[in-house]
Parts: sequence; C-alpha cells; structure tokens
Amino acid sequence: MDEKRIETLEIRMTHLENYLNQLNEIVLENSRQMESMKKGQKYLKQQMNEITNEIPGPESERPPHY
Repeated sequence: MDEKRIETLEIRMTHLENYLNQLNEIVLENSRQMESMKKGQKYLKQQMNEITNEIPGPESERPPHY
C-alpha cells in the first residue's frame, strides 16, 4: 500500500511540475509582451511630444479682434 501511495504522489508531483513550467512560460511571455508595449508607449509619447512642440501655442496667436 505504501508503494501505491508513493506512486500516486510521484504522479501528482510530475503533473504539478508540468503545470508550474507552463505557468512559468506564460509569465515569461507576458513579461516580453509588457516590455514591448512599454517601448511602444515610450515611442508614441516621444512622437506626441514632438508633434505638440511643432504646433504653435495660444500665446503666439493673436486673437481675431486685434
């Protein structure tokens, strides 16, 4: 009976190890995707700042009634 119990525990442990490895792969992929998204966000923010700096602000425009 002890042999059967040990075998059952070994099977469970193997399944848990496989499950843990799958979860680890998912976490790594999510981390890669987040890093890529951060780079994209940084690029878009930089582009937005450049465009914003090219647009004349309200202080450089005269109101139409002048």
